[in-house]
Amino acid sequence: LARLPKDVPGIRDVFVNRQVTLPPVVRVDPARLPRTVQENKTSAWGVEAIGALATWGAYGALGSGVKVAVLDTGIDADHPDLQGRITTTDFAEFDRDGNLVDGAAVRDTGSHGTHCCGTVAGGNASGHWIGVAPQASLAAGVVLPRGRGTDAQILAGMQWAIDRDVDVISMSLGGLSMSPEVLDTYTRMIITANRLGIAVVVAIGNEGSQTSGAPGNDYFAFTVGATDPDDRAAGFSGGRTQVIKESRYIRSDALPLVYSKPDVSAPGVGVKSAVPRGRYEAWNGTSMATPHVAGAIALLLSATDIRSRVSANERAYLVQDLIMGSVEELGEAGQDHRFGLGRINILKAVGYAKELGY
Repeated sequence: LARLPKDVPGIRDVFVNRQVTLPPVVRVDPARLPRTVQENKTSAWGVEAIGALATWGAYGALGSGVKVAVLDTGIDADHPDLQGRITTTDFAEFDRDGNLVDGAAVRDTGSHGTHCCGTVAGGNASGHWIGVAPQASLAAGVVLPRGRGTDAQILAGMQWAIDRDVDVISMSLGGLSMSPEVLDTYTRMIITANRLGIAVVVAIGNEGSQTSGAPGNDYFAFTVGATDPDDRAAGFSGGRTQVIKESRYIRSDALPLVYSKPDVSAPGVGVKSAVPRGRYEAWNGTSMATPHVAGAIALLLSATDIRSRVSANERAYLVQDLIMGSVEELGEAGQDHRFGLGRINILKAVGYAKELGY
């Protein structure tokens, strides 16, 4: 490694291939959820809270024509709420060195991926809507088989999703890291996706206040914290001020750059969604909040003409601005470590987009 990358042709960068695990999530006894959540017979509480049901009714938009890549443990494509959401060509698995696993069958190596996919695009097979954008299609990349993997697997999954020409990448994953400078290996990939019109939505992590996970703490990621049914910040939700002193991707006259994460927050406590073998469970975690935002972006794109009227290199940034500019502000004025700018409201975001002519 001492010779790399300077003396080896074709080597652009060298980085430590960290071990990465899923953020810890907690399964919740439905009987312990607030009564208002238990009595909601129409949908999972988060689907209603962010304005998804109202958006369906107001604009007839349920995510049709939009593809969301969920990079996680995989997907149970036979779950009643996920049938027809994914094709075999939109599934891939990667080994610890980031190589594609040939002939991998569509499956979930755990249950985390299915739960996240359900929140993005699940249906109402149980009579209870679980997905924010139930007509969106899915791509699923296994980057953390059985909940464990490496940076190389995640980066390979991101490149695969970009090559699949998806509209959104959703990553409920990351490793605890206080400094985004340490792991700017993700920065290039996120910028590449953004310039192609793909929003990259990432969980901030579940280690509590004054912590952050990578790649969620990357300046260019669209980072999500978690709220509960009473619109309070979840105690486990991460967030902190970040400082970048050196960067290959940010103009030197903008350094040092001080910024805060997360960018926004979304429901992440007692979130009911699909798990393998046709079952449902309620979980806590910023992992659960992240697919709410990915699904909301799918609704925004399906309800507007943004994809046809906005150039690719501006699209992801416009989408993020619309989502951030329409939040319900719950904490301090402006952006804070607990809520970001606030809890998302997709009905308002679509309304703002329409006012701007999209």
